[in-house]
Amino acid sequence: MWPRYTGSMTDDEARLELRQAMGLHASGDIDGALAAASVLTGQAPAFGEAWAYLGNTLVTRKRQFADGLRALERAAELRPDDPGVWYTLGWCLEYVANALARPKGGKVFVGDQAVEEDADALYAQAKAAMLHALTLDPEEGLKGDIADILDVIASATNEPWTDEPHDRRVS
Repeated sequence: MWPRYTGSMTDDEARLELRQAMGLHASGDIDGALAAASVLTGQAPAFGEAWAYLGNTLVTRKRQFADGLRALERAAELRPDDPGVWYTLGWCLEYVANALARPKGGKVFVGDQAVEEDADALYAQAKAAMLHALTLDPEEGLKGDIADILDVIASATNEPWTDEPHDRRVS
């Protein structure tokens, strides 16, 4: 294990704070969980797991797409060799691309936070993140999840994927 924080919070303290935020989430208090995760990213700004949780939750629970994707990109910067972080980034990029390309009821939700990229660009970024995650030697279960999302992206874009070595980071 390596030191990850620029602040005074220890690894164990940061993990405990994240577990507490996730406990709030599990109990249905999404706003409380997001507030706790935001405080944690301020107290332990180099704690990639907190950024990943924050980004994933912003995208999927609050549809704050731009803010959530920024948090996930920060997580990937902090945890460049973590296939789970890259998977989460790719999955959320695909989620936002799908929301833009195939909105429910034929329209994007009024409360959706806008992103600069269009669905095609987001699908391409999602594919790149997933292919990169494969290069990081993920466990077998995660490899299967990555392949499933790559299949979803291939279906949406009509562009097949291959698991040939890919080491291009999402920019």
